[in-house]
Amino acid sequence: MTGGDAVRGSQWVVLSGGPPELPRVQRLPEGTVADAARLILAFYGRHQRFVRTAETELVEGRTVPVFRFDYSTKIAE
Repeated sequence: MTGGDAVRGSQWVVLSGGPPELPRVQRLPEGTVADAARLILAFYGRHQRFVRTAETELVEGRTVPVFRFDYSTKIAE
């Protein structure tokens, strides 16, 4: 990712699809890599899986990658 994708050490992404309760713009936890081909977020007992698209969006003056919902799986206990 370029420096424009990082905000004070944190990375932001835009999510397309997925559960409607999941915020569309997400700040990823420190150490999460947003420029990977996939992104997995734990949300209400499920792993929500997203794939990177070639798209980007402008969020508060920053270029942010867009990830499209792929599928979800139940978190194993």
